[in-house]
Amino acid sequence: MKTERPYCNAPWLGLFFEGTRGCAPCCEWKGEVFPGTITEYRKSDYLKDFKNLMYSDKMHPNCIECETNEKVNSAIGSTRKFYNSYDLESLCAGEEVCPDSNCNSPDGITKIVKLDFRAGNKCNMMCRMCGPQASSLIEEEAIKHGPIEYIETIGNKTTLKYVKDIDSSDVYDLDLSECNEVSILGGEPSIDLNVRKFMNHVADKFPGVKVMVTTNATNASKKWFETLAMFCSGKGLSVVLSVDAAGPILEYQRKSKIKWKTIKENMLNYKKVSVSHHNCYLNIQCTLTPINLITIDKWWDEFMNLDIDTHVNPVVYPTSMSLPAILPELKEESIKWLNNWLLQFSVKSEKEDIIIANKIRTTSNIIRLLKDTEFDIEALEKFQQQTRHLDKIRGENIIKLDDRFASMMDKK
Repeated sequence: MKTERPYCNAPWLGLFFEGTRGCAPCCEWKGEVFPGTITEYRKSDYLKDFKNLMYSDKMHPNCIECETNEKVNSAIGSTRKFYNSYDLESLCAGEEVCPDSNCNSPDGITKIVKLDFRAGNKCNMMCRMCGPQASSLIEEEAIKHGPIEYIETIGNKTTLKYVKDIDSSDVYDLDLSECNEVSILGGEPSIDLNVRKFMNHVADKFPGVKVMVTTNATNASKKWFETLAMFCSGKGLSVVLSVDAAGPILEYQRKSKIKWKTIKENMLNYKKVSVSHHNCYLNIQCTLTPINLITIDKWWDEFMNLDIDTHVNPVVYPTSMSLPAILPELKEESIKWLNNWLLQFSVKSEKEDIIIANKIRTTSNIIRLLKDTEFDIEALEKFQQQTRHLDKIRGENIIKLDDRFASMMDKK
């Protein structure tokens, strides 16, 4: 049913750019993106059609990420709630808010309140829930090992058909004076010189903008920390550590030459920096998969003892790494272990200690997530297929990682 107001304001107020894919209103959208530059996107029928999609009383199926986050992370909400906290009419300078309206801008978009910028896919990790569009190492792996239908050779260059190289230079033409937040992701931002260049531009031209950087914590160099420090004023800096486990579990899920010992040291260095800068906020974004949930008893205690604010985010796509792939009996084992882990805390300690309150909140969110997850045999089959493929080409073995995965891999 068509509604008077948009279900989500993102098409009017947001901009997502990924150098290997293109543009969309936000990073949570799971449908097709516009395969062109920022300038082309802002004048496109794609954007106009996207606005039309939002005039519905139901969430679009490709917006499932926000629906999930609103259920799981009720304390921090979702991207949709962020955009809907703004008054669209005031940002459109009083003009009618409709799909065909150019609002107050000649190129068909209102004042940007959030920019999600991903220059390219340069990365030093090969995470099992990631893909070649966000990891150059996975791209190299896919070109070498297939699947063959995704590979094309033009001249002397072999590439993947669905990994593009889109010009990002017009990001420097954007007026970010009204922007509430610039999110910097990758690939891995800390090792991408194009990202550093853009961050220097933002610090110079729009010093009051809040910046959020997501990093895998593999780099804690002095030069990178100096880049981050430029934003520890004005509206401040948020650093998100994208780390999902500890020890061998992390090293299996996020394959890299950089091991857990170094990553843990870097995380503690980030913590020291955030404490010394009052306008720098640090948190962990823990991506939940069958791999780290089935083995959560092996790493959760060490992870929580880092005493860094932690939020959880379940994988929705790819389906192979989604929670419905977990066998019901293994899911129940994890729920039982987490409930027992919570018994060490009292109600009094939760009220008096914000760190303990965070541990309880995060653990309870995982339990609720697992309880709400229904087993899907097709998701398990995709998990088996992907795991066998990656184990073979990477020389790994998930059953040697933890023998509980034997039942996952043998299930027919």
